[in-house]
Amino acid sequence: MKFDMPQHATQARRRKRLLSVIGASAVTAVFLLIGLVSAWNYFDFTLHVPSPTSAVSESPAQTAILSAPPSGRTEWSFDTGEPIAASPVTHEGLVYVVAGRRIDTGRIVALNLDPGQPTWTYTLGGVSDFPPAVAGELLYAVTRDGRVIALDRQSGQEEWIYNTQDLLLGTPAVHDGVLYTASDGVYALDALTGELLWTHQTEGGRTITPLVYSEGIVAVLSEGNHLNLVDAVKGKRRLTTGLWFGGIGAPLILEDTVVVTGDRGIAQTVDLHARDIPMEKALRFWWTKLWIYKSAPRPPDPVGYSWHHRGIGGLSADIVAAGNGRLFFVIKHADHIGEVVALDASSGHELWRLQGVPISQSVVLSGDYLIAGTQDGWLHGLDASSGEGVWSFSVDFPVSAVSITDENSMLIASEDGVLHRVR
Repeated sequence: MKFDMPQHATQARRRKRLLSVIGASAVTAVFLLIGLVSAWNYFDFTLHVPSPTSAVSESPAQTAILSAPPSGRTEWSFDTGEPIAASPVTHEGLVYVVAGRRIDTGRIVALNLDPGQPTWTYTLGGVSDFPPAVAGELLYAVTRDGRVIALDRQSGQEEWIYNTQDLLLGTPAVHDGVLYTASDGVYALDALTGELLWTHQTEGGRTITPLVYSEGIVAVLSEGNHLNLVDAVKGKRRLTTGLWFGGIGAPLILEDTVVVTGDRGIAQTVDLHARDIPMEKALRFWWTKLWIYKSAPRPPDPVGYSWHHRGIGGLSADIVAAGNGRLFFVIKHADHIGEVVALDASSGHELWRLQGVPISQSVVLSGDYLIAGTQDGWLHGLDASSGEGVWSFSVDFPVSAVSITDENSMLIASEDGVLHRVR
């Protein structure tokens, strides 16, 4: 005898089959999407990227080393009339100074190093918070309202302007004909013409620090405390790694290591040449969950991780210099008093600490000596290997910036906008 299945049971089976098909299709679509994203992010499937029209690169950072302790004698002074916003930049006998904290006063002034007289002034029509960059015969500056400005460095004549329409962070980096700058993402412009070559949207949202460049790789922090390593030729992602602290200040690259610092006095290092592994973050998430519940061994370190240091101290740590296997940090405290800490670059071990001195951010490395300005008007020369004081002199004003011009002199900026050349 044949029994017919009730109609409601047949409909339930059909719904179950339909749901199974939909579920399988959804899973397939998800894996297909992950595969496409992985292929785009991790493999070299790239649309054509325009080539720059020149091979101009940024002039090397100031490498002059003082041959003897300075006497503190002022050779000349120049009053910009406005607060000096960033460290002055010296190149081939000219000094470029960014001054002004208001839209109507922001400007760049070019001075002759000898005798400290202005040669031209460019009105920014905005505010710039960072030193300009020199590459070839051009000078590049950025403004808060999102403009990259290229000037003839000899005359101050405007060559081109590119507008990102968002806040720009940091001095531009110029290498092999390409200018890189950080804004709502990473922008690569033709350094000679200002034309856009590519953009890269950083993980988590817009960038939050200036970027740095080394060996064809751009490093920058973005919202959500992500470190991004980006291929400088094609704008492709190489590595994104989440930090467990709030990043502060630009990353610093020393040889093959990226150093990032942040709040609570924390520092971390990452291999510059590390690359993302497809699905690594998802696997690490579930592996960590199992480890927490003691169902799996401890997961390995994240891709590219080298070391971290939790105990530098203060409210925040900001890396200011590096060299000879050492990293130098300015630590800020609640009373705004700073101190200098030196760590071993390969291990993160503390080497020395200078306390009890109101250090400002004006710290530069000159050969075997670290030169630090203070908020109470002193300049100290420290032995970079031990932190011991070698020389010091008073300048009678809070020091806002220091740069070395040659083996016999330095430029010291005051908070009220006066630039001094001191021997």
